[in-house]
Amino acid sequence: MISIERKKNLLKLAFALYAVLSLISMAPMNLGAAFLGGTILLTNPTAIALEMRTEWKRPLTRFYLILSFLLTFSLLLSLIYAKFFPLGYGGNQVVIHFFKDIAKSWYLFWPFLLVIGFRRLPQKDRWFIFWVWIVAFGLLCALGISQYFTGWPRKQPIPFENHRYHVTLFLGHHLSVASIFIFPFFCALDALRACFKNGDFGFKQGSRPLFALCTTVGCAALFLTYSRTLWIALPLGVLFWIILTLPKRQGLRFILCLFLVGVVLSQLPQIQRRIQVGMGIHERIALWQANFEFFKQRPFTGVGWRHTQELSGYYLMNKYQAQEVFSGHAHNNLLEMLGGTGLIGTSFWLAWCFGLIIILIKQGRTPASSDEGRLNLTRGLICAWVVFHLNGLTQVNFWEAKVQHQMAWAIFWSLL
Repeated sequence: MISIERKKNLLKLAFALYAVLSLISMAPMNLGAAFLGGTILLTNPTAIALEMRTEWKRPLTRFYLILSFLLTFSLLLSLIYAKFFPLGYGGNQVVIHFFKDIAKSWYLFWPFLLVIGFRRLPQKDRWFIFWVWIVAFGLLCALGISQYFTGWPRKQPIPFENHRYHVTLFLGHHLSVASIFIFPFFCALDALRACFKNGDFGFKQGSRPLFALCTTVGCAALFLTYSRTLWIALPLGVLFWIILTLPKRQGLRFILCLFLVGVVLSQLPQIQRRIQVGMGIHERIALWQANFEFFKQRPFTGVGWRHTQELSGYYLMNKYQAQEVFSGHAHNNLLEMLGGTGLIGTSFWLAWCFGLIIILIKQGRTPASSDEGRLNLTRGLICAWVVFHLNGLTQVNFWEAKVQHQMAWAIFWSLL
């Protein structure tokens, strides 16, 4: 028999490991999730059903699960309609495989299990896991700054910049970093403010300078991803965080500093060259037009969830009478949902997105005395989601599996 204390230590280790692996790459993320999920289920198997019922009774958790069930139903509906009434171009049609296609929706329910496991841990273990997540973020961002100059661990050259590389880390693409690392960045900002306001606020002694360093290198690494959309979205997110968080006079000083830094950076030749490069714009416009055409052909259910990728190739080859075209997902979250799931799926997806903001607002209004030592991540997570959806105007980050691990991690903190 394993003692209760050892079970808690194992669960603490599993959470800390997943917190780190959720920032690494796809295979470690899945392995970390499998280890953590198994640990949650197996360390207390007799009580898991009771814990699930208890968690279901919590209004915000139930609200989130209902939204997730409705969204999943709408995704399945789009696949069913596409199976019996497929859309095709040039003699090619989408091929539906129900189990394979719908399996990815498990990410929507993963936060539910995470919350159940996390509630078993004492407060000091929760602080430790959060601390590990932010420290791992800071260390990886420091590596990312080095990668910009050296290209290690993976070289993704920046167009028209000699011997300079996108910050991709181990995630394979700079846009993945731009969508994943915004969550720990804004949570680190919230933690830093809490430390200044309330001392170390339950963290290890000296966490204040550590969080300050993590936010600084995090901001630099995100900037060096050279994602043009993020260059707009991240300052807007920080501006929003300042407005929500800081007193008016202090906030105005920070906004002025942010503005001056932006003006200076915008004058750098490297920045201007990156902004002026038109690479990828025409291809994105073609994909946007293709997905809008799918929406017009199937306005209510779309062409099948996540099948716009293969169908866009058929559509563009037929349109341009070419053997090879640039195809893929819609490079826009909203158009991806409209083209793939129609008005029904898009409506539930928008409800799901707004529902998360409602959950965060309600959690932020909960009196601190009801949960002693509670760290309020409301402002940071709201700003992270704002930046996330702004990024989603030029890429489909919502359904990328690597990003969904971090989304689930952020949602689980929101439900707490």
